[in-house]
Amino acid sequence: MLSSRTEHKPQTDFIDKIRKNIGFGKIEQLKLEVNEPPEHRGNRLCVCVSDIHLTDGTVGFQNLSNASWNSFFDTIKQRCIRYHIDELVFVLDGDIVDMIRSSKWAAHEPPVYPWERDRKEEFSAILNSIIIDIVENKHSYFFHWLRELENKLRQESQLSAIRAKVVLTIGNHDKELLCVPETLRYFYEKALGRPVINIPDEERRMIGRMYGDESMFLDPHLAPYLPFYYGDTGFRFFTTHGHWRDEANCSRIRAQDNKPAWKTANGWQIETWQQLKFSPFFEPCFGDSVAAGVLSTFIYKTKKRLDDANCHDPRLDSILDELDLYRPTYLAVNRILEEVDRMRAQQKDQKMINIIEDTLYECIIDWLSWDFTYQSSPPIRRKGLKFAKRTLEIMKSIGHRLEIKSIAGLMRILAFLDSLQKPTVKLSTLKKFPSFLPEYRHYNFQIHGEGHTHQPLQEEPDLGLDRPTTYINFGTWRDQVIPRKKNGYRRRGVLRALFILDIINYNEKTKISMPRTFDYFVEDIVHWSDTKDALDRTGPTEPRI
Repeated sequence: MLSSRTEHKPQTDFIDKIRKNIGFGKIEQLKLEVNEPPEHRGNRLCVCVSDIHLTDGTVGFQNLSNASWNSFFDTIKQRCIRYHIDELVFVLDGDIVDMIRSSKWAAHEPPVYPWERDRKEEFSAILNSIIIDIVENKHSYFFHWLRELENKLRQESQLSAIRAKVVLTIGNHDKELLCVPETLRYFYEKALGRPVINIPDEERRMIGRMYGDESMFLDPHLAPYLPFYYGDTGFRFFTTHGHWRDEANCSRIRAQDNKPAWKTANGWQIETWQQLKFSPFFEPCFGDSVAAGVLSTFIYKTKKRLDDANCHDPRLDSILDELDLYRPTYLAVNRILEEVDRMRAQQKDQKMINIIEDTLYECIIDWLSWDFTYQSSPPIRRKGLKFAKRTLEIMKSIGHRLEIKSIAGLMRILAFLDSLQKPTVKLSTLKKFPSFLPEYRHYNFQIHGEGHTHQPLQEEPDLGLDRPTTYINFGTWRDQVIPRKKNGYRRRGVLRALFILDIINYNEKTKISMPRTFDYFVEDIVHWSDTKDALDRTGPTEPRI
């Protein structure tokens, strides 16, 4: 039952009392488009993961194996059996498919990049090629698993009547799906197995209301946008991808034409976003130029030039294939420069070294020459980038590979500064999350989820409420390369899933129905191996079955 119109019994909290006593009255209770299940409902289970970043494999194969997904599905199935679940909600919280990390943008002649949407025919062709490769070639098994989730569960006699719903929210790496109607329609029908003609009107109206216009998706032949967030009052759970608070992955909007301004410092302002038609998150952003314009382009061009020069080294091939597993991106640049130093010390083929360094410099200078790089940057960053470009050009003119040394020095500084940051979220930030805002407290959300940062976190903020509150970051469901404490790297996956139970509580002795049980827990599957760390062994590895 999808609704935002159910009447809520307002909950008077301490802040409301203070406001009323000093004459400001109660806090306005704003509406969100959330699922509000009926009072008499069966046992329910919500499972949420984020950031699986399914790619087309053209800049390295970084995703989980079929064996990993099989194991996870078995975990879900066993939990459904154990708790006698009648309804399963599986939430994929943004960045499910990755339309940015692909060589197809740079490989096009001439190159077309994700921010060049005005080149409609070329842009659409590349976008369609990427999504077809993801859905039908590289990850056909995963999407078959997703489409058949309910049927697979119903094969168990204990779950023969279970209902299963898959919910996907939009992230910053899959927002391009919304740019081309036929691409979004393809995703609904081929990836999710949902013919758009069969999407119920109420669901279309709900997503339309979320984006500010109830009627915007009523055309039965039109695929509606993926939701920007998901909320469920039964699970007391609200989640959104989280890029709305990342300056590099959303756009700053200036006030014009009677429309308001917005920047990340303003925080959650869904009414403003609706007036702006969510342009801060649907328009290209600075992060796109880094991901597609620098890293993916560098990987593609370097591998092609090494191949054309008949230069092959299994260790180097493996490092190039895994560069996309470093976060943030500057760690990937730092990693390849470290490898170049190692190759030079071992007196490896100078031709290979020159190809890597020349291509890296070329990609960075190209990036620093694009108007979009500066247009998508705030003033301070813009000045810094212009200074960096001029410095690199001067170092290049002097010679002695000083431009490469300058890049390496900058990467080390960024890595050092990043090491000083503690992986946590401040209480002042948590208070601004929509789940905990005073104007949304009538929904009684207790859990706020997000992904995006790829850092699995959990915080228990004390917001002065009469109920516990929890912040969960799901991290990422893909392998990552992380620096060791002193030196070196480790290939590791931290697969975090949130499980929430909303189940009937019946006392067999007294034959009395008790208040429903609400429980939640996080399961972290951390996996690493010597196989993952064997750099001389190329290609993805899977455990033997």
